[in-house]
Amino acid sequence: MIVWLWEASGPGTFRGITGDDRAARRAAGQCITSGAADTATVEAASLTIGVYSLADCYHRTGTGWTARRSGSRVRWADLNDPAQVAS
Repeated sequence: MIVWLWEASGPGTFRGITGDDRAARRAAGQCITSGAADTATVEAASLTIGVYSLADCYHRTGTGWTARRSGSRVRWADLNDPAQVAS
């Protein structure tokens, strides 16, 4: 199962897990536009249940985005290529 982990930080720190990338980007972006955070990261992770231990584990895939404020907008860039703007 793929989930999307998001984290926004700056004056505050916020984290969450969603079932799709749009919801994760929306939640992280709202933290930036509200002024509660300066940057954000959204990354896909596979949920592995009970394979390696009895605890649930998230294995980050390296696929995702980073974000920062650009004026009144949020600018997203590919996690692996920050120079490339994703949206």
